[in-house]
Amino acid sequence: MFTGLRIALLQLLARDSKSKILQRTEEYISQAADNGTKLAILPELFTTELHPPVFMEKKENVPDGETCQAMSHLAKKYNMHIVAGSVAEQITGSEKMKNTSIIFNPKGELVGKYTKMHSFDVDLGERLSIHESEWFEHGNSPTTFKTDICKVGVGICIDIRFPEISRYFTEQGCNLHVYLGAFSAARTGPAHWDVLARARAIDNQVYLAACSPARDDSHHYVAWGHSVVVDPWGKIISQAESEESMIYADLDMNYLNEMREQLPVEEIRRKDLYHTTYNWE
Repeated sequence: MFTGLRIALLQLLARDSKSKILQRTEEYISQAADNGTKLAILPELFTTELHPPVFMEKKENVPDGETCQAMSHLAKKYNMHIVAGSVAEQITGSEKMKNTSIIFNPKGELVGKYTKMHSFDVDLGERLSIHESEWFEHGNSPTTFKTDICKVGVGICIDIRFPEISRYFTEQGCNLHVYLGAFSAARTGPAHWDVLARARAIDNQVYLAACSPARDDSHHYVAWGHSVVVDPWGKIISQAESEESMIYADLDMNYLNEMREQLPVEEIRRKDLYHTTYNWE
């Protein structure tokens, strides 16, 4: 009998009004609950087209905004943890926002809030030039939370490129690392999405779930999709295509422990030679 953690990744299409997206989200979460899911994961900025005027239109307060209230209700109604993607969080007295993930437990309680620490400020030619720091203020500390089965760390998009964050999650005992990311269909998605997910899972001998918005070629910014779950050996165990969909994965902690026993990276690690200093606020 399986005694691990079943997760579901909702690869949602950020189209329509916020209320319609939230209604569709409940339809998926209801289905996930019927199939034994105990942790649902939503994408980065899942109620917001990835375009600054839409960010401004749909920004909201955390934790009192429409999305937070809806996700709290769904977590309690369907008795599961929800990593409720991220929202454009308004900042009092500022035109800028925060890209903030909100996490709820099965009682509907807010048990985690994470603001993206790294800005996606890049110039990759005509097909991709973005400077997120013009719109979003960055956060300064990582976030973890506990389920009945394992501890979980949460990052957003470009955060996955920095192994220090996943290293911190591992040192905190997180056996599942979650990244909410809208990699570009034009450049970064096909080149790096799977590679980075597998690398961070292998580096840390953990399960890694990376949840993307669905691809929509009519948007100003076209997300790659292809939400993915990787096991501690670096094997892709579940993956979506580009369209809106939901995927499942069963995370077996016995298997994770077996991999660590067979390849005891933590025992081999020369902590006497190097270490990482974290300056979290």
